[in-house]
Amino acid sequence: MRNRLGEDNGSGAAAAPPRGLPLAPATTSRLTGLVATACAVTACLGLLTATHSRADQPIALPKCALHLSVEVTPDVPDPTDPGFLSSLLANHPGYQLLLLSRVDDTHITLQLQGAGPAERCQEVLAAMRNDGRIQSIDAN
Repeated sequence: MRNRLGEDNGSGAAAAPPRGLPLAPATTSRLTGLVATACAVTACLGLLTATHSRADQPIALPKCALHLSVEVTPDVPDPTDPGFLSSLLANHPGYQLLLLSRVDDTHITLQLQGAGPAERCQEVLAAMRNDGRIQSIDAN
């Protein structure tokens, strides 16, 4: 008969060919623990890498930030439409309009923000007031 390593042990009995070395239960649990630890380390490194790769430079607070109550003309189909809102700032690329709420079909609440200075912010507001689709704007 042959032992696990395929060596003849002298018993003369035929044995099945070796299929590989079975591991002792202690070895199996150690390997399972090592695999679990390796997976955990890999996952942590992946999170650290993902977090690090997405870290952008801090965004400076806008120097212009106005809370606006806006009334549009009745012919504006959807005053919350992103295309409509961006069209109000077509000539002012450094500024954004954020939709805060829709009051009804003609009234919305917005936040105007941008780099400033204050005079430039007022110019943007004046240009919005001159838009034919705007009935009124109150800056709060």
